[in-house]
Amino acid sequence: MNLKSDFIQQLKTSYPALQQKQLEDIVSENLISLFAVELPSSVLKQAQDVVAALFSLRQNQSYLDHYKNLIEEKGLKDPGNKSIMMSYDFHLDENQNLKLIEVNTNAAFQVLGYEMYRMKGHPLPVADFSPLEMGANIREELSLQGKSPSQNLKIAIIDEAPSEQRLYVEFLVYNELYKSFGWDSRIMDYRELFQDFHPEFIYNRYTDFFLTAPTSQTLREKFLHREVCLSPNPFEYLLLADKQRMIDWMQPNFLENVGVEPEQAALIRQTVPFSYDLKSELSEQIWAERKKLFFKPKNAFGSKLSYKGSSISNKAFQDILGQDMIAQEFVPAPEMTFETPEGPQKFKFDLRCYAYQGRLQLVLARIYQGQVTNLRTPYGGFATVLFK
Repeated sequence: MNLKSDFIQQLKTSYPALQQKQLEDIVSENLISLFAVELPSSVLKQAQDVVAALFSLRQNQSYLDHYKNLIEEKGLKDPGNKSIMMSYDFHLDENQNLKLIEVNTNAAFQVLGYEMYRMKGHPLPVADFSPLEMGANIREELSLQGKSPSQNLKIAIIDEAPSEQRLYVEFLVYNELYKSFGWDSRIMDYRELFQDFHPEFIYNRYTDFFLTAPTSQTLREKFLHREVCLSPNPFEYLLLADKQRMIDWMQPNFLENVGVEPEQAALIRQTVPFSYDLKSELSEQIWAERKKLFFKPKNAFGSKLSYKGSSISNKAFQDILGQDMIAQEFVPAPEMTFETPEGPQKFKFDLRCYAYQGRLQLVLARIYQGQVTNLRTPYGGFATVLFK
C-alpha cells in the first residue's frame, strides 16, 4: 500500500477538479500514518462531554461579563458568529482520562482527515459527520451575524502566502468543496483581500490571532464592522483558545463564580492541566518544580518556543521568565507500539478533536516520535482512531 499515492487518488476522486493538479509535490511523505489508534469508546464520550462543557462555558453570560474589560482593552466586539473547524487537542493520562493541551481555532486537516477515514475504510467516530456539514456551519455563521448567504456566496480561504504553507493541499480541497456548493471560492493571501475580490465569508487560517500586525489592519476593520464574516476570529480566540484562559479556568472558584454547573466544573478541572503565569516573582518555585512542568507561549501555534521543564537550561528559563508564557503541568503523550517493516516501534500520539460550537465532529490522532508532532516521523503522521 502506497499511502501517499492512495491518499492523493482519494482526494482526486472526491474532488475531480484536482485531477489537473500536481499533488505529488505538495503532499509530504509522512503526512498520513499507516496505523490506527484503538481506544475505548469511553474516551470518545469524554471528548464529546468536554467540547460541550467548554462551549457551554463560552456561551455563559457571566463568563462573557467577566471578560468585558479585557474585550474592550483588546478593542474587540462580539461579531455574533463563532468559529468553524476548531479543535480541542488532548493527551491521555494513565487512567485513560483526557488532558487538554490546547484549544485551537486554527486547526488543520479536518476535511483531509475525513478523506483519510474514507480511504482506509474505517468507521467515522461521529457517524453522521460529512463535509456537507462544513457548508451548513458556514451558513450558520452568516446567520449568526444576521446575514443571508447569497446563492453564489463569495468566500475566501486565507493565510500568509497560502501556496507556501505545508498543508496547501488542504486549501485546494476546501476550495473545491466550497465550489461544489455553488460558491465563488478563492484561496488568497490575507494582504490581497478587498482589492479585486470582496468576500462575504472568510475561512481564516492566518495566525495573527488578534489581528494586531500592521498588515492585518484592513482585515481587522472589516471584521470589527461586520463587513465580512470572519471565522475563526479574534473574539472566539480570546474566549477559548488564548492559553491564559486555561490559567483562569483553574483558579479557585472561577468556574462556580461564572455559573458553571458542578458536574461540568468537575469535568473541566479533571481535563485541564494545572496552569499558571510564568511570573518572575515565582521563579524559585517554578524552577524547583520545573521537571513536572511544560513551558509554552500563550499566543503561538505548533511547538514554537515550547520547552519541556525537565530539559530546559537555566539560561533558557531565565530568558522566558516574565514573558507571555504559560507554565503547565506536564502530561506526557501516551505511547503505543506498532509493527513496522523494521520491527515493533514505540510511538507517541495526541488526539485532535474537531468541533463546531458544542458538537464534536471528527477525531484524529497524530502519531510521532521525538519531542513534538512534526509530521516528519517515518510511519507517523495523521491517523484514524477506532473506538471500541
